[in-house]
Formats: sequence, C-alpha cells, structure tokens
Amino acid sequence: MSYKTRIVFTVKESGDGVPCLNMEFHDNIPGLPEDPPAFDLNPGTDLKKAKEIAAYLNQNLAAFRPFPLESKPGFQQGVK
Repeated sequence: MSYKTRIVFTVKESGDGVPCLNMEFHDNIPGLPEDPPAFDLNPGTDLKKAKEIAAYLNQNLAAFRPFPLESKPGFQQGVK
C-alpha cells in the first residue's frame, strides 16, 4: 500500500479573474510539496463551470497517491 492523502478541490481566481482548480491535501505525506497543485481550465471556462467541475471531482475522487509505486513503510509480518 502506498501513501495517500484525502483531497478537496477548490476554485481560485487569478488576478485577472481566470478560474483554476486547486487540489488541497488533508494528510501529511513525506516528500509532498506544501503548495497544492493547480490545474488550469480550458480557455473561456467561467467561475460557475469551474465550481461544477470542482464539485464533480469532490464527489467522485476520494484520495490522491502522489507516489503510487512506493510502499508505505511498515512492520514485516512474516519471515522471508
């Protein structure tokens, strides 16, 4: 099992009013950057549509695994 964090997508606007999505992390993972990733939307996407996209993602995505191939450290359960 790899590290994962619960996530929430929020909508932010740039100084010129262009919306983008931010993915906020809700759990600490070693090596995870402090600043959340930002996703640019297609040109012409308005604030209402950006909020719809964020709501859809929040309803359908549960977690993010930034390092899916790395195993989470744990105790060995048996002798190898």
